[in-house]
Amino acid sequence: MFDDQEQQQQQDNDKLESLLSPIFPKATSLLFHTGNALTYFKLVRKTNMNITEEIIEYISTMLRTLRKNNNFKQFENETYVKIIPEDINHEGSSSNATGNSGSNTVDYEQLSREDLKISVLQEMKENYLESLLLSFPNYGAKLTIDEILPLWNVVESYMNNQKILSAGVCDFMLPLLLELCDHAKHKPYADQINLGVCCSIPDELNKYVKENDIQLLTHSDPMDIINDSDFQNSIKNYCHEYDALDWRPTWVARYNSIIANRGIIKTKGYFVYASRELPIKS
Repeated sequence: MFDDQEQQQQQDNDKLESLLSPIFPKATSLLFHTGNALTYFKLVRKTNMNITEEIIEYISTMLRTLRKNNNFKQFENETYVKIIPEDINHEGSSSNATGNSGSNTVDYEQLSREDLKISVLQEMKENYLESLLLSFPNYGAKLTIDEILPLWNVVESYMNNQKILSAGVCDFMLPLLLELCDHAKHKPYADQINLGVCCSIPDELNKYVKENDIQLLTHSDPMDIINDSDFQNSIKNYCHEYDALDWRPTWVARYNSIIANRGIIKTKGYFVYASRELPIKS
């Protein structure tokens, strides 16, 4: 059945005429928001589709729909382009989100000032997030506490206002987790470890989280959620070549919205935010 769908998508792609000019020639910031992927995307899921394949599939579907509907004239002069399904409709509910900074070189102070503030809560139109997990590039390797604290401080400001009820981190080994707990007003409620990288939890880390009431969770996300090349190719397949130029995914947020007291996933989706520097015209 999936082969039939792939054939249909290929036929749709063949019908799209080549673009003579870019769709968003002035854009330096780009946000994809899938909306509720459980209902919006009429996709037959591949077996064992990983997070990278899911994101590429959703981006491709959104861009293909944009092209088929010829609905992109409004982007011509925009520097910040949001590509969002037209029928997004979020009802109030508690939400869980995992934020993942996808680039290897991130200005965390800039990220904390702007990107987090304009992203999940604002775009989802939710009152609060029940829990948030932050994941950093390269599983947090070579990061210092000075790079992490600016973003954590923004998270804490949301926690102070009851906009985020609890926040945790991903792939922090004991030295970095110790430093964060020493500096933070709100200690992380959880540390989520990739067992594909860390085959067994170090005894010292296991002991520390138990003594400090920190949950130890696991995940299987790849180190690079979506790299520059995959992101650019996803755009290039449906847009002008110039539209795909020099984009770097800065962060990815994956979220679930759960019906209170029932544990049923009501919505699931992604935000993918990217930025680029355009050549200065002489």
